[in-house]
Parts: sequence; structure tokens; C-alpha cells
Amino acid sequence: MIRGAIENVTRNRVYGWIWSPDASVAGRTVLAFLDDACIGSGKVEDFRQDLKDAGLGDGKAGFNFNLTYPNPADAPRVTVKLEGSDAVLVQKRSKIMPPGGAAARAATAQRLGPTPASLNWMRARGWISQSDYDYMRFFRQLGVYDRSLVIPSDPPGGAPGMHDAADMARHMLQLHRLEDVEVKRDLVVSPRDYRTLAEKQELALGPGAVLALWAKARGRVPLIEGSHTHDALVAPDADATAAVDYAIGPDRLLMLDARTALGPGAAFPSGGAEVFYLSA
Repeated sequence: MIRGAIENVTRNRVYGWIWSPDASVAGRTVLAFLDDACIGSGKVEDFRQDLKDAGLGDGKAGFNFNLTYPNPADAPRVTVKLEGSDAVLVQKRSKIMPPGGAAARAATAQRLGPTPASLNWMRARGWISQSDYDYMRFFRQLGVYDRSLVIPSDPPGGAPGMHDAADMARHMLQLHRLEDVEVKRDLVVSPRDYRTLAEKQELALGPGAVLALWAKARGRVPLIEGSHTHDALVAPDADATAAVDYAIGPDRLLMLDARTALGPGAAFPSGGAEVFYLSA
């Protein structure tokens, strides 16, 4: 009998334990899979005091190793198998996908929200502004949208005003959901911090979760447009020049699909960036 658990899966690592009362598995290889593709391997070699205290042998039953897969939204589908055995560990939050699951999921995400025809219909009747129309039309395709916070002066030539970043973030997130929403905000100082927050949003809300970034200082963030639905854009052999620089600062809000990948060398301005996101 094999016992074990996958305790956490991040964008690049998997953590857990596996143990058998019948034979030692310490030192054996475990393999991580995404559907039928092996995305990483490691050894059962970590000592865990909690496992020893629970009576699971000498406690040397933990594993912790690197993974390689492009889309963090796929994390709930990662499984771990003991090499040379039929034993497979499945996450509690796992979902069984149909054949072509990744493609089906991407197609479903693309269908979420108003269709282009319905957007045109609402725009023609003045129900949404041109800026809102552009956001709802192009965001699904690119996974990123740059929204200006500047309010043009009236009459022209005067000092322009500025929308409040939190108010605009709420407005944009409501547009995405087409319903009233509760918005939270956090400060992230590095792309790694942002990635952790984005992955938590995906786990809470599913693929297609949206976040808004705003910073007091100006900077530029490289983003890989379309990477939220096209895994090949962030594969190990993908073109490193595919990233597009987007401005971030006090006069603009950067809307991001949580799956959209930051490009090589990404960094936030001094003081970090504030992230607005939906309360799960």
C-alpha cells in the first residue's frame, strides 16, 4: 500500500510526500506529469519531522523538485507517480480534463465574456465608452491592456485631471465580470511576488483571473502578449524577443490576465507596484 500527498504545486516546483509500510521508498524516483507529459522528476529524500511524528517510518519520505510547464493555470492538473509503480498521487483540487484538455480550456477562456457582436451592439447604443469597448475587445486576445488614468482637460489647454487608480481598477474588474465586485489590493516589490499572487488568484478563481497593476514611480514591464492562451510563447525554446514593453506609473493602469507571462529581465519600479484583484 502506498500513501502520500501532493501538498503544493507552484509555477516551477512540487512539494509533498510518499510512503509505504511494506517497503522503503526513500531514495526512489518520483515523476511529475501534466496529462501524459512528464514535466519533472526528483527523489524521495527529504526528512520530515511531522511525518516521523505521525508514525510514517523514519520520516524520510518527502519530495521537493523542479517542474517545467508554461501555464500556471495548469497547476491543479499536476500529478506525481512513483517510478516503476502504478501508484499515482492526485491533488485534491485536481480536475479531469477531456482529450485536448489544454486546448479546450483555452477555447473556453476565449468564449468568456461578451462576444464581439454584443460589444459592438452596446457601443453603438452608448452603453460603454470607447475605452471600455477597446479593453473588452482586445484584452481577451492579448492578455494585457494599458488603461490611461489621465482625464483630458475641458476646455483643451488646461491642466488635465487624474482618475483614482483604485476606482479605475474596480471599474475595469467589474467590466471583466459584468457584475459588482469586491476588490483587494496588495503591494508587490518584485515580479516573483507578483507571480505568487497571480497564481493564488488562478487557484481561487480559475483560468482567466484578472489583476490590475499601478505604481507611484514610472517604469516599463516586458510582457509576452498572448501567452495566457498560447503555451508555445513561453516554452523553453520560445523567442526571447517576443516580450513587449508596457509602461507602468502613476498615470496608467496595467490590466493583466493572471496567466500572462512577464518577459525576461522584468522588474518593477522603485517602491514596487500595487496590485488590485478580486476578493475570492
